[in-house]
Amino acid sequence: MRLKSTFFKMLFLLTGIFITAQNSILLVSSATGAKKILRLNSSDGSVINANFIDMTAQNPGTVKGIAQVNDRIWVTDQTGDKIYIYDLSGAYLSTISSGLDNLRGINVVNNEVWVTNAGSANGATANSIVRFSMTGTLLGTYPAPNTSIFDVLDNNNGMVYVSGLDTNGIQKINYSGVSQGNLVPSGVFQNLQQINFTSNGNIIAAVFQNNSTSGNNAGVYVISSANGSILNYYPVSSGNLRGVIQADNGNILYTTGSALFSINTATGVQTQLVTGQFQYLTKATLPNLSVNDVQKDFAKIFPNPATDFIMIQSDNPLQQIHIFASDGRLVRKQAVGNETKYRLNISDLSTGNYYLQIESESKMMRHQFIKK
Repeated sequence: MRLKSTFFKMLFLLTGIFITAQNSILLVSSATGAKKILRLNSSDGSVINANFIDMTAQNPGTVKGIAQVNDRIWVTDQTGDKIYIYDLSGAYLSTISSGLDNLRGINVVNNEVWVTNAGSANGATANSIVRFSMTGTLLGTYPAPNTSIFDVLDNNNGMVYVSGLDTNGIQKINYSGVSQGNLVPSGVFQNLQQINFTSNGNIIAAVFQNNSTSGNNAGVYVISSANGSILNYYPVSSGNLRGVIQADNGNILYTTGSALFSINTATGVQTQLVTGQFQYLTKATLPNLSVNDVQKDFAKIFPNPATDFIMIQSDNPLQQIHIFASDGRLVRKQAVGNETKYRLNISDLSTGNYYLQIESESKMMRHQFIKK
């Protein structure tokens, strides 16, 4: 029997069967009438899906920062003072809306989610880092080491780098929020926005504005993570920078209010990839979805979310059921025996999101469910 693949392409390995996961770059668009998340090829920044997440229904303001948090995608709304949460397929799940004002960057830090908060309205603490658990529970705040905080970046070894507007450079704090001095001292740059790591562990920074005092103009900077020295500089003349990230091929991607660009770090040549009013970027590992491969559902799945069991009612006799975790791991394979009604026990599964693959003799469908 040959089955057409639906959401995921299967890899048959000696250790088992896995759904392929695809490394991607997610890009925030804050343009009026086009507030959305684009999915890019992590290798070179080319567009895979220009409408991966349509945020219209959430009615956001200026969407800014983005991060993958386990099997969720979190997006900050700078002027709407909210965080929107989506699943890995781009479906909207929930909103965090209290105690936040003038949000910018967001990243996973020491198994928490840290969000840069600059304002004091809406019950928020100005110039602070708002901390959440990985499931969205508020954990508290840390005072920012610089004013008008813009981004946070974890070195995964006890240190967090913090960028800010004005001329504050890049400051350092530990996981307890205690200042560890500066990486880049004040006065070197004017208005730092997103910061990210290069493949060799140095830092790339999007500098929004010229600094007449130091002479360091707006552009993309490569900064030593060891001592904060400037290792390289790429001038930008096409608009004010906001986001920056390194693609897998070594090129640097950066965003402005008019387009996404790629810098060939070997030649310095800059290429416009797509027009739009863009903000921050992040790398994400997503299921390799293919809209063109989706088949019409031939079975009903309920309840969803579920605690102990799922009922499956099918128009066609069922043969096999597979359950995959959100990262693509096969967690169960079960023969059904040509039944059209089946009670699937899920009481032993951990809480989280899963994909249910249902196979009949000639069809296959997938359905996402939540285990409570």
